Amino acid sequence: MLALSVTGFLVAPNAWAADSISMLEFTQSIKAQLSYDPLTQTGYLSKEDRFVLFSVGAPFIALNWTELKKVGAPRLEDGALVVPADFIREAQGFLNGKSTNKPTNYAIAAILVDPGHGGKDTGAIADLDSGRLLEKDITLEVSKRVVQLLKERYPDRKIMLTRDDDSYPTLEDRVNMANSTALKPDEAIIYVSIHANASFNKNAKGFEVWYLNPEYRRTVVDANTVKEKGDDIAPILNAMLEEEFTTESIILARNVYDRLSAAVGKQSPGRGIRAEEWFVVRNAKMPSILIEMGFITNPEEGQLLSQSGYLRKIGDAIYNGIVDFIAYFER
Repeated sequence: MLALSVTGFLVAPNAWAADSISMLEFTQSIKAQLSYDPLTQTGYLSKEDRFVLFSVGAPFIALNWTELKKVGAPRLEDGALVVPADFIREAQGFLNGKSTNKPTNYAIAAILVDPGHGGKDTGAIADLDSGRLLEKDITLEVSKRVVQLLKERYPDRKIMLTRDDDSYPTLEDRVNMANSTALKPDEAIIYVSIHANASFNKNAKGFEVWYLNPEYRRTVVDANTVKEKGDDIAPILNAMLEEEFTTESIILARNVYDRLSAAVGKQSPGRGIRAEEWFVVRNAKMPSILIEMGFITNPEEGQLLSQSGYLRKIGDAIYNGIVDFIAYFER
């Protein structure tokens, strides 16, 4: 989420009993931190180890992901967040409660890099002057480079490949590998799928980075959480977590896209960051992106993609984009 730290003066619990007030003014008054994402219109207030999660238009707040309270819904007025009196009362009472635990430091503990296609599935094919180019081969070469660099930088983290040879894990196998990775409560995983593009239009050229369409609804809260939190709270937590994954996926996509632009933008035009419902990003219960390195069917770009030096540039750029995201996430 996009974080904004604010501090200010403390007021009496019933200071706003009659009227609504801006979220920023309320946050300042209790010396809390406000994190708000205008894209998904969700956010949270935090103070030490206590969190109050909210969503614009939703008549509830979630306290530390475990308890749901019915309150008046936050709303937007002239672009500013405004909250009603009962929201203020419940949030202030909870956030000003005595803290007994240290704040949790969340970390990206695992990264799964997915070389597209493989084995019987060649992916896109192009016949170049230098020979036949198969998508499955270049995605594996780039993915191995990314994993090598990540392992060198983060020796204590789980850095994984869905395949490390010319084999064919199914789409379900790839996603299951990500979703089944064991994590501690304060750990997260990201999923990066690497592909190359093709088109009947030989002039099509450039790289793209994709994330899941924010309008697509999926289940990201597991059955154990549903059982622990209850049927009434779990759907709300799912919606908030789903929106959080979408926001983080967009940030990860932007980090990788910017690094690709800097590395190969003079040779391959950036075609933008785009939303789509690819199987792997649709079913991965974590921040996830899909990268199209370029069009092997374009004569000039196909030649570039057949060169190990160029693929190394792409791999280095993807690696640096992931590092940028980890720094953002863990900060």
